[in-house]
Amino acid sequence: MAAPNPKWSVQHSLYGCHDLWSRLDIACKGKRYRVEIFPENFIKSEASFNVYKRFLNGMDDDQNGESTSEDFYNWVVTPLLPILAEAEEAPPSNGQPFTLRDYLLPETCYYQLYFVNDKVEPRYDHGDGESLFVPGLDIGDFALPSTWGKYTPDMVQQCLGKNDYGYSKKPRKVSVDGKLCFLKEFHSRRGFLRELETYKKIEQRGLSRNEDVQVPQFVGLVYASRDSRRVYGMLISLVDCENLTLSCALRDKVTFAQIKKWEEQIATTVELLHEAGIVWGDVKTNNVLIDKNDDAWVIDFGGGYTQGWVDKKHRETMKGDEEGLFKILERLYADHRSGDEGDEAREERAAMREG
Repeated sequence: MAAPNPKWSVQHSLYGCHDLWSRLDIACKGKRYRVEIFPENFIKSEASFNVYKRFLNGMDDDQNGESTSEDFYNWVVTPLLPILAEAEEAPPSNGQPFTLRDYLLPETCYYQLYFVNDKVEPRYDHGDGESLFVPGLDIGDFALPSTWGKYTPDMVQQCLGKNDYGYSKKPRKVSVDGKLCFLKEFHSRRGFLRELETYKKIEQRGLSRNEDVQVPQFVGLVYASRDSRRVYGMLISLVDCENLTLSCALRDKVTFAQIKKWEEQIATTVELLHEAGIVWGDVKTNNVLIDKNDDAWVIDFGGGYTQGWVDKKHRETMKGDEEGLFKILERLYADHRSGDEGDEAREERAAMREG
């Protein structure tokens, strides 16, 4: 009986549409599988080569690139599944829990895909000895508050579920010094620095100690190594929400009391941020989390804007925040305005208007 297909994910991918070369780093069972494909690997396999070229060209398509990438990943990984299924899981070092370092710098196996007469053959490659690159951004001379923690990947423990290999997805829920955190990775230096600057203002202006400000607490930064200025990501206090955004919450039936609570929490948070000279930025229902206590939390200070929520000319301004907040409130009350609210809710709203 064949072993079941294991969990896997693509950590990083590189490809070139001109030289038709590609490389995927696949995380599975605590190991990394680096898979490369070169044009010369196609031997009497014109049909397979044409499929391969369509994938590479399609991934540059702005509209369909993401779905094409997923299809390409599956196309590459499928012939490797028997190898991945039979591979042994990498045990934690010395019986210790898995850390972020285990995810970023795991044991690595090298393969190339060959196509012979249009039949795919994964072939083991000894590798070229290159060191594996730890992603991160250089924050330059950004001055960190003394209260912010500084961590390295070996200090960040992954929080794994039962039967979870821990390497099939990027670590998001982690623990440092016994505190549960959310690990946020950045790919844009501008967005990273903006978010750091915003949290720095929140700290310096006392808002991190204000219970009316529904923003996660900043915990610290994770550096690529002890001597590096490159930062892999930031740690903020974990909002226990199981990834439930306001956008998702509003798809279910919600009470008028819930809506009023969320309106007050979001509006008060934005008001207090503005009083401190802080702009939220990318205001939308997807950037509000609803935790298990039905509390609303404002997240994502990396800037930018989302079409349909904030006018481009008002991006990253208080005016833009007000536009986005107005649309959030519209979404909150949309169903009730269409006649779904009860008599008690209508009476409460009438009293609010009279008051």
